[in-house]
Amino acid sequence: MEDAHCTRDPASFAASQLGCKEHWDKVYDRELANFHESGEAGEVWFGEDVALKMVDWVCDNVSDKGARILDVGCGNGHLLAELADSGFTDLTGTDYSPQAIELARNVAGGSHAIRFEVQDFLDAADVARIAGDGGFDVVLDKGTYDAISLKPQDAAGGPAVDQAAIDAYPQSVAASLKDSGVFLITSCNWTEDELTARFSGLFACAGRVRHPTFRFGGAVGQTVTTIALKKI
Repeated sequence: MEDAHCTRDPASFAASQLGCKEHWDKVYDRELANFHESGEAGEVWFGEDVALKMVDWVCDNVSDKGARILDVGCGNGHLLAELADSGFTDLTGTDYSPQAIELARNVAGGSHAIRFEVQDFLDAADVARIAGDGGFDVVLDKGTYDAISLKPQDAAGGPAVDQAAIDAYPQSVAASLKDSGVFLITSCNWTEDELTARFSGLFACAGRVRHPTFRFGGAVGQTVTTIALKKI
């Protein structure tokens, strides 16, 4: 729930299988098998409405259909498929799960507007490889930072989160973007104020997407946060 007076330390989260690559490899193994069996593209994380609001924001705020756009943790590539349908022509999706990338390529069906690559987004060399010489105009994240915030600190899967990974992520986003590029992030773990604080020093808030709100204990909140952050 949104609370302008409360920001949490990432260490207050307990590590989860949702932050483990092995978990997502298994998820996309299943979804890839389902695709080959039934043609179903798989789950749209956070739901279709949230995804389409992100697409609408890009369409409303990025006038150049040739803008370079990166979706980090792209999963089945749903966001990029919607952007391709909206006329964008230079789209890249990356994920650390090879199974996710295989699924996304199958779902995209050879679209010339989208390329998909396996990428370790916490590795500086891999970030530079995908960004190339110019960098991206827009980076999208729908739940990837949430997953990284739950990454276990050790291979044994203990309760402590990997603070180094959490801290590395904003640097990777900045390194992926051109000067004054925009980062559009959707989270169900972090509020707008918390995201702005986590990415401060590298980014400034440049806009937000409104989602349905609820009221509890006199406070108004929403279960999903989407904000645009501009590289400074």
